[in-house]
Amino acid sequence: MLHRESIGNDTRPEITITKANLGRLDVMLASHAPIRSWRAVEHLLQELKRAAVVTDDETPTDVVTMHSRVEFFDGDSAMARVATLVYPGESAIYEDALSVVTPVGVALLGLSAGQSMSYPGPDGRSRKIRVARILYQPEATKRIRA
Repeated sequence: MLHRESIGNDTRPEITITKANLGRLDVMLASHAPIRSWRAVEHLLQELKRAAVVTDDETPTDVVTMHSRVEFFDGDSAMARVATLVYPGESAIYEDALSVVTPVGVALLGLSAGQSMSYPGPDGRSRKIRVARILYQPEATKRIRA
């Protein structure tokens, strides 16, 4: 059974985050929060508070974790977009980088393939994002190699 939390007339799906990702995000937020957009940081903090926290070994292979490469649909677009979810400062490392401190990045973190979630668009209106599939997830790759 999925736990759902309501925001206005929207429901947010259950999300999952690894203990390692949570630890690194906590450190990043503590040291960089004053220089980041307050709205983006607040949104990320809210999502982290409600996430189910698991170890790398317990992470389902269809969950968006940090450094996952994900195919998703943004808004009503019929064209899928592909991006790698990254920490601030890592954008130069990945050609398709999407920072976790952007509204889209926050919305993707912890979602599973097939899940949708609303996020605030640049114009302040609610937009919906849907994860099509996970193309690469570091935690799954570690388990395969072990």
